[in-house]
Amino acid sequence: MWAKVIEFFTDTNIPNIVAHVALIAVVTLVFFVLFYYAKKCNMQILVYLAMIAVVILFCLSFLLAPEVMRFFVYFTAGLICATGLVLFSQDFHRDIFRLSLRRSAGGESSFDEYGRDDLSESVAEIVKACLRLSKTDTGALIIVCDDLSDTILDSGTKVNAEISAELLETLFFPKTPLHDGAVIITDNKVMSAGCYLPLTQAHNLPREFGTRHRAAIGVSEAFPGLTAIVVSEETGIISAVHDGKIKRYLDANQLKAILECAMNLSDKGQEISIWGLREDEED
Repeated sequence: MWAKVIEFFTDTNIPNIVAHVALIAVVTLVFFVLFYYAKKCNMQILVYLAMIAVVILFCLSFLLAPEVMRFFVYFTAGLICATGLVLFSQDFHRDIFRLSLRRSAGGESSFDEYGRDDLSESVAEIVKACLRLSKTDTGALIIVCDDLSDTILDSGTKVNAEISAELLETLFFPKTPLHDGAVIITDNKVMSAGCYLPLTQAHNLPREFGTRHRAAIGVSEAFPGLTAIVVSEETGIISAVHDGKIKRYLDANQLKAILECAMNLSDKGQEISIWGLREDEED
């Protein structure tokens, strides 16, 4: 066995060297990705189990025939990869979404083409709707964004209507077909309702957070530029989520300030004072 290990690292054949380097790179990448997502989901035990499996295989290599050993190596490697894909596929998909669809810094917003008066009126209508929904403990999830995946928009019903408190209250009225999904606001219009959003996989959230809160956090992790407004069906508490960060127990003035940031009615300093710096802006 030691002879095989020595041969692996001392082989001078160019194709073999390339193959060995590629093998080491792939194994390192797989373990790095597994460790990254396991740590992110508080499942580090999986990494330790994978390392124990590698150590056991190394020890067995001194006892088993090369053909048998090759089978165990391939089987274990495949099992580790399959487990990672099954457990962390949603997190991986979300991060790929985030990297590919994140708007470049300084890009134009879809709200920039509208006048301040129109946007301020829209903010007032959203605030009015949220306050009324809060008083009646009516659950709501409103997404305010410049752009969003067509997959999410198409998962609901197209509305393409002017923003009004009455419309929002109607869409979230209990037992109506669209009340459980999210309402998407972009281009200063209610574009779609009853939309399905990706849920966050975070395990350290407060117990009282239901599906709406988990969906708001999940979509804000995938699309850090958007702002999600949640009205709790159980307590009537109004919350806002942006880039995975959440603000709770909002009153009318706080909600108004957050929506003004979402619709580019305030400067960058105001946004930073509310949400702090994003991860990509801290570097």
